[in-house]
Amino acid sequence: MPSFFKKRFLYALLLSLVLFCTTNAENWPDSILKILPTLADTSQVNQLNKLSNYFSDKDFDKSKKYALRAIHLADSIQYHKGHIVGLDNMGYIAIITAAYSDAIKTYQEAIKITLQINLTTKLAWLYNRLSAAYYYQGNYEEAVQNYLKTIEYAKKTNNKNTILDAYNGLANIYMAKSDYANTEKYYREAHRIARDIGDSSSIALIENNLGVMYEDKKSYSESMQHYSNALEIYKSLHDSSSIALTLANIAYCSSSMGDDKKAMNYFNQAIEIYSQKNDKNGLALCYINLATVFSKTKVFDKAIEYFNKGLFIGKQIGRKELIKTCYEELGNVYYQTGKYQKAYDYYKMYSDVKDSLFNETNTKNINELQTKFETEKKENEIVRLNLENDAQTARIKQQNIRTYFIATALLLVLVIVFVVYRQYKATRIINKELADKNSAINHQKREIENQKLIVENQNKEITDSINYARQIQQAILPSEMLISKSLPNHFILYKPKAIVSGDFYFFSEKKDKLFIAVVDCTGHGVPGAFMSMIGNNLLTQIINEKEVSDPSEILNQLHRAVRHVLQQDVENAGNRDGMDISLIALHKNLKTLEFAGANRPLYLIRNGKLVETKGDKSPIGGMQFELQRKFSLNKIELEKNDSIYLFSDGYADQFGGEKGRKFMVKNLQKSLLEINGLPFNKQRDKLDSIIENWKGNLEQIDDILVIGIQV
Repeated sequence: MPSFFKKRFLYALLLSLVLFCTTNAENWPDSILKILPTLADTSQVNQLNKLSNYFSDKDFDKSKKYALRAIHLADSIQYHKGHIVGLDNMGYIAIITAAYSDAIKTYQEAIKITLQINLTTKLAWLYNRLSAAYYYQGNYEEAVQNYLKTIEYAKKTNNKNTILDAYNGLANIYMAKSDYANTEKYYREAHRIARDIGDSSSIALIENNLGVMYEDKKSYSESMQHYSNALEIYKSLHDSSSIALTLANIAYCSSSMGDDKKAMNYFNQAIEIYSQKNDKNGLALCYINLATVFSKTKVFDKAIEYFNKGLFIGKQIGRKELIKTCYEELGNVYYQTGKYQKAYDYYKMYSDVKDSLFNETNTKNINELQTKFETEKKENEIVRLNLENDAQTARIKQQNIRTYFIATALLLVLVIVFVVYRQYKATRIINKELADKNSAINHQKREIENQKLIVENQNKEITDSINYARQIQQAILPSEMLISKSLPNHFILYKPKAIVSGDFYFFSEKKDKLFIAVVDCTGHGVPGAFMSMIGNNLLTQIINEKEVSDPSEILNQLHRAVRHVLQQDVENAGNRDGMDISLIALHKNLKTLEFAGANRPLYLIRNGKLVETKGDKSPIGGMQFELQRKFSLNKIELEKNDSIYLFSDGYADQFGGEKGRKFMVKNLQKSLLEINGLPFNKQRDKLDSIIENWKGNLEQIDDILVIGIQV
């Protein structure tokens, strides 16, 4: 599970999504609606489009209703301009509600009509919006082509603002693809145009993005120069919100450069501005990241103070992701200071909040998610397994309802028993009524025994259902026999916390590469199992169907797919689940290994020494504050008898030992070095024995998964 929280203050530069018509009059919609029936048809279309535009950032349903009315009326009277504006409004609503496919179809229809009536002045605007829809959908190739068309038509009308937007959009795409040469090229073009038209705000935004680009390249001095340029402009514009965000950017860059004192200073300046603006979300994020710097520099009392400040605000505004982060980091700080009981308490609260983030997703979303999977499956066996899983979920839900009613019946029975018991005590004095009361008690006793038997049967059915779910989950895991054919020297230590697991392993053989992954999903038990089904399915599609072979690109596509399937791109989406993963692509000649990781590392033991290759400090899915999450590729040249280890965090996080402490990563590394000389089937048994002896009588707190491979 993710253990490090980092907020990147990035600026979205798709300026084409700014509304082209706004109004501040509170009573304006009511006055228009009153006179609407008296207007001519074309005027009605225009006013309906203005109403749609007015409500586009206030009430999506109303905005869509008025846009549809405008489209239908315009179509009936052949008023093409009104029809195009209505489609534009509908496309905008689709984008901001993350219905990107609908937005693309809508803008394509608007462009078709615009070309038919030769309304060239509108084409640049529409192509710009269509590009934005493709960009947010993740279809960068189409986005680039349409941005180029935007520039072509905008140049014909000398529309520099639209050209500026298009250059920014192109730069963002190449930034997402880590093509820094083209990124800088288009940012510089946008910068030049912004200077020509005197748009200081756009200049500052571009300076900030250049800073992000250079920081991504680890060219920190250039990054700091661009951040400073942006800060100077924002100060001249008195834009306090943007000043605070830029200060936070500078703080991050300073921390990356190792200047933690400077980072603290800039975070404090940002905190002061957020306090003045009463921006609680910005305050909480700055508190948490300032606390992280204190923790990094071993100033633990200050770290605890600021994590608690962030926790207080997180609870105030109901942000469970912030609450979860604070609990985890407080647990880490207390553990480092030797306060193990407090550390355990905070880890427990962290685990509870983390699991609740999944459990709060309503049944409707889960059913919709399952439906999406069923329609996307291409192999008959996967379809069958998912259908069985869906049916199993429904049966568990039905059994839970039955158990609820049975528990209610038991409560009623207990009330009756209590009443009878009181009557029984009272009638002990009256011997005449004793026989009648004894008869009643015997009757109630039989009822209780019957109800107890029913409850036991229902609990058995629920447990049997979950056990059947385990069979389904086991069915998607690759068999040991399949893996052994390609990798005879390997072991898999797989210990779910519950009957079903949120950890799973993946194996696939494609062309000249063997793909092996260890995946740690949000939650454990039934919630974690749902996420594992999602992750396994998406990996199968990306590697086996799309034939993507670069591990970093596999993680990039997996991240986008998880966010799409769980609808995490929708603003204020409740679902923030995801997964950590370590993925290797092993060439069949066993001489070269490629690795990419999301919050998980790779260990290689060679000649008695352990070398760690770290993954990126970002999860798959979940919250995303950066412009585009990208994962790094690591290539390793292998030697004979090298040993490779992949693992989830459950092994190192297990509490136990004489003092009830965490096992810790350093002890895992020590254990791997100690067992490295053993045969691989013995290594698994030894690792299992070590963690079981450490755990003792304590509860297993998380799923455990370790894979070892020898080349």
